[in-house]
Amino acid sequence: MSTSGTIIFRLNRDQIISQALLKIGALDPENTASITTSQTINTANALNLMIKGWEAEGLQLWERKYGVIFPQKNQPVYVLGNPAPGGDHACLSTPLGSGFIRTTATTAIAAGATSVTVVATDNAATPFASVGVPKITMAIADNIGIQQTDGTMFWTTIATVDTGTKVVTLTLGPTIGSAIGATITTYTTKLMRPLRILDGFTRQLQGNDIPHLLLPREQYNRFGMKTSPGTPIQSYYDQQENVGHLYVYPTAQDVTQLMFIEFQKPIEDFNNATDDFDLPQEWGECIVWNLAARLIPDYGCPEIRANQVMRYADLFMKRLDGWDQETGSIYIQPSQWAYYQGSGS
Repeated sequence: MSTSGTIIFRLNRDQIISQALLKIGALDPENTASITTSQTINTANALNLMIKGWEAEGLQLWERKYGVIFPQKNQPVYVLGNPAPGGDHACLSTPLGSGFIRTTATTAIAAGATSVTVVATDNAATPFASVGVPKITMAIADNIGIQQTDGTMFWTTIATVDTGTKVVTLTLGPTIGSAIGATITTYTTKLMRPLRILDGFTRQLQGNDIPHLLLPREQYNRFGMKTSPGTPIQSYYDQQENVGHLYVYPTAQDVTQLMFIEFQKPIEDFNNATDDFDLPQEWGECIVWNLAARLIPDYGCPEIRANQVMRYADLFMKRLDGWDQETGSIYIQPSQWAYYQGSGS
């Protein structure tokens, strides 16, 4: 028996569109005529609307990602989702601990100076490196944070980096300056706006994780002094239209710590004909049939065929709903309270 040896079959955007139009009879499989430009535009819009609607279903087990927020001293709220260049800093960190470089300075930096020598220009030897974390190296235009002598983190970008001498040139020098041994953090791309934050913890420099208690708005509002200093152990997430606001309590006093969040990531758009879908392979059939179901009103699909399409769309969605679940051990044991009551104790 001979098999392909591959498991990579997927469809791109226009292939999904073609399959969906075939299902409702809007495209003749024996006709060599191409899909019209109008069909492509309208169906691509329907596809993106459908995918964005699925974000509200809560099915995205595969879109549960880790992100890391780099704390700033005395800051109670962090803006997530493409903030200004000098604003709040966070990046995607899936697998956990990836996406950024943590090192230290081997030279002091005077206020306004734009050159620093670091211990490492990659993440291979940092305390956060582990098996499965992809190696990254500092690059021009990366964001870089420098721990200043007053305990705050100064952020700028990398102008040049020499991986041999480990000398990094900054676009702007720190406002106060930093000492030998100061914590240096770099990363490339800022975190997108989380749809929901599901869990979180603060990681201390030694590697110990302190879990966060996720709060509702009302409970956060009841804090009397929201700027109390300490280690962040509680957080409240306020999802806005284009950005999200993460409120933490207490506010960070140690910028060498890291705040990790587990969040629901938005599904990426279909912008181009060859764009792949930002979902696992097993979702391909579900996407095709559900897109076909959404196109029924636009193309006057006959009732018999329309009913068939909607049944298949519902079937494949339910199948994926059942599949998209975490697995874990279940422990069942007798209730001690019931045991003592039954024995007359």
